[in-house]
Amino acid sequence: MTTSPMLATRIRAIERRVADTYGLTTTERYLTVGHPAVRIRALTTAESGLPVLWINGITAPALAFAPLLARLPGFRHVLVDLPGHNLAAPYRWQDGSVRAAAVGVLTGLLDELGIDSTQVASNSLGGLFTLWTALDAPGRITRAVLLGAPATALPGTRPTAGMAATATPVRGRLDEWLMGMPSPRFLARAALTEALGADTARAMSDDLLDLHRLPLRLPGRAASYRALLRRLLDGRTPRGEVVLTEAELRRIGIPTLFLWGERDAFQSPDHARRSVAAMPAAEFVTLAGGHNPWLDDTPRCADLIGTFLCTPTESDARAQP
Repeated sequence: MTTSPMLATRIRAIERRVADTYGLTTTERYLTVGHPAVRIRALTTAESGLPVLWINGITAPALAFAPLLARLPGFRHVLVDLPGHNLAAPYRWQDGSVRAAAVGVLTGLLDELGIDSTQVASNSLGGLFTLWTALDAPGRITRAVLLGAPATALPGTRPTAGMAATATPVRGRLDEWLMGMPSPRFLARAALTEALGADTARAMSDDLLDLHRLPLRLPGRAASYRALLRRLLDGRTPRGEVVLTEAELRRIGIPTLFLWGERDAFQSPDHARRSVAAMPAAEFVTLAGGHNPWLDDTPRCADLIGTFLCTPTESDARAQP
């Protein structure tokens, strides 16, 4: 069996290949942020310009955004491995509320990087953390791009059957153990199919696939994933405290662009659009594809994001460190 240091080295080698494939040069930093303190990992690209914070979904690698970043020059991209994700330290999400921890992670990261406020692009769990931060730390996020359903944020979201099973006491312990074991790529593609769709999982490169599956074999990562699911879900239903109310949605006044796949497994675009309509500065675009629409139509997503991020706001000047 591959030891932990060897596996981490293998993951870093895959990250370098992915970065090289998309012409990215990144610098790695580990940061201690939040209350209670947690360790996160950030990869920052070499470009100058306004920063954009990229926050991916649960168990997803930061460099899954690489195909988009290659088409968005002129920004300083900061890609985040959240606590318990990829090469960030394990974290069981047991101290206080998940919402407070999430906001502490994002605001603490900005503090450590010397960034007063920033634009954010996020997917799934990252979208939930983004909306919480927009509400609870006003002024830190100037505008947001949300790719796919933002985890449990919107009323009516339903997790996949696999996620719900992993959150249960008995089946969940078995799933956690299995995630820590070596497995062939075809099983990882099958697992991703439930959340991302068969076409997306089938088209994913071996390197991007490995960045989704291998970190779960590192010590504590599968346990971190399961612990977070248990804080978010009660069976197939999101817990009430992790779903935004209509009043909260109305309070999110930052410009927000939702890019929603028409086959998103967590909520249909028609249902989501009704909730998003409560946000006074939100735009909703439906795209072909599933929960990670940038993997289904990278050029279209990049064009929409580039136009949105290049529209200046009064607070953009404060985002320069």
